[in-house]
Amino acid sequence: MVLLGAGRIGLVHLRSLQASKRVKLQAIVEPEERGKALAEECGCRYFKSLTEALAEEATSGKFFEAVTICTPTFTHTDLIKEALNADKHVFCEKPIGHDCKTVDSVYDLAKEKNKYMLTGFQRRFDPHFNRLKSAVQSGQIGNIHKVRSTSRDNPFPTIEYLKISGGIIHDCASHDVDLICWTLNKFPTSVFAVGRAFESFVAEMDDYDSIDMTLIFEGGILGQVDCTRRAVYGYDQRLEALGDKGVANTNNVLQTSFVLGTVDGFHHDANQYSFPVRYREAYQNILEHFVDLCLGVTDKIAYTSEDLHNLTKVLDACVESAKTGKVVNVDYS
Repeated sequence: MVLLGAGRIGLVHLRSLQASKRVKLQAIVEPEERGKALAEECGCRYFKSLTEALAEEATSGKFFEAVTICTPTFTHTDLIKEALNADKHVFCEKPIGHDCKTVDSVYDLAKEKNKYMLTGFQRRFDPHFNRLKSAVQSGQIGNIHKVRSTSRDNPFPTIEYLKISGGIIHDCASHDVDLICWTLNKFPTSVFAVGRAFESFVAEMDDYDSIDMTLIFEGGILGQVDCTRRAVYGYDQRLEALGDKGVANTNNVLQTSFVLGTVDGFHHDANQYSFPVRYREAYQNILEHFVDLCLGVTDKIAYTSEDLHNLTKVLDACVESAKTGKVVNVDYS
């Protein structure tokens, strides 16, 4: 395996790669000097670009089968195509593209090359959310009326990151929309979104730092997304499904389960600080799924091209709704 990108999310995936007993990290690709130091620390090769790594392979022989892409968003599509054209399996952080034409072209190329292309929506691999989905799909809470996802980020992202993030809907709320659709095994027919920028520098980027979104499904089921860039009390990640026979919840994971009870009330630790800790197990699980695909343990990919095509359509509709203030029907063609 070769890791592309040694920034914030790259370090998260690096831990997963190092923890897997079935993966040998062959190289780190990173244009910044930090990549070289990290490669030395990990005892693997270092390249400034994927092109360099592939050129070395052409000279000295094949030394990797797959790549994990954790570079800035705007580089994803080109790197995916370069890797696929070199006959490598690809696991890439989302988003792989902000329009369906790009998304479809990437998956079409993977199919043509007979290689796996897995997009990193890791929350599907979180055991807490899996329990909730099982409760919904098994009918434990009856006919579903609402599914609500709360996703409040911590710490507030840097200006540098926000400039390349692709916007709160595609960057943050995409996880929530995917989680709701995955829980219900269906996609919405229409959406309505309202966004606000409480920070002036976010408004100057023509983006929002807080957004509410409603997804309307066939049969009247409602999906609700509560997403914001700031939660000073800790990383806030909750999911709830309400049915006519009950409710299923996943609450925040705290730093510890310690609770102190006194005459002043009960006090517990804060939420876990941020996503690398909260979703550590999910990141490991999605990597192991990718390894299963690469090794032929399974040929059933957990996140399909149709999933990403449809999700992109929903997110685009949400962007349009937030800009126009109108309910937008989703066209999946």
